[in-house]
Amino acid sequence: MHFNQLILSKNSEVSLSITYRGGEFHCSIPEESHFHKECEIYINLSGDVSFEVEGGIYGITRGSVIITRPYENHHCIYHSDAPHEHFWLLIHTENDNDLFRMFFDRKSGSSNLFQLTEEQLTAMIEVLSGFLQPAKSELEYKIAFLQMMKLLEEGVSISQTVASYTFPEDIRYSMRYMDEHLTENLDIRKLAEDCHVSVSTLERHFRKYLATAPYAAFQNKRLVRSSYLLRTGSTVSEACEMSGFPDYSSYIELFRKYYGCTPLKYKKLFYPK
Repeated sequence: MHFNQLILSKNSEVSLSITYRGGEFHCSIPEESHFHKECEIYINLSGDVSFEVEGGIYGITRGSVIITRPYENHHCIYHSDAPHEHFWLLIHTENDNDLFRMFFDRKSGSSNLFQLTEEQLTAMIEVLSGFLQPAKSELEYKIAFLQMMKLLEEGVSISQTVASYTFPEDIRYSMRYMDEHLTENLDIRKLAEDCHVSVSTLERHFRKYLATAPYAAFQNKRLVRSSYLLRTGSTVSEACEMSGFPDYSSYIELFRKYYGCTPLKYKKLFYPK
């Protein structure tokens, strides 16, 4: 991992950490959903993975870039133990400015995926590899950072719908259905019938492509919905009810397990007073 602090202008101080994991990196343990206070950039070079961001699923290929802003819930989904080569960057800035519009000027859980051409990816690898080299001057770091941001902005934004082409139709239908019926009880048998597959096939596809079970995915979508409500001013009890959770205490426990803190503590991140 490489860490550097940059003063880009009089009003813009940025802390940047970069981690590179080479082709020998394998992962056999499912990654937990998480969030943090920094902006994150993930750049894929190889690997059999997808990304979940705020309950939405993005298919990942070489040159795919996932961006998340502070407190946007996300995690990498491993479909096999194939080698996974990628860059992982965390950017902390005290001031939101034009450089970071791609992180902040969008709805949470949307426009997270960008695709770089092979030429753009080659240029990006050169820039990021330069960051990992010692004895860089402050000016060289600034130039490299601006080059990195320019390359990201040149990437093509890919929607979840287009990015999900690698998933079978029963997965895509199920995810849409869950989004539209969050406050209702989920009947797995009926969902499987609507998808024209057996329950066992539906569950097998969820395990294979999303590393989870259908009902767990449904609960995660409810939690993501409740986190949005908390960020936009709802009380904890309102977020619980409006997200479809029938039991308040179970909601608190599930939220704590998913986000690592209680709903009230999460809410205070956005409304500290």
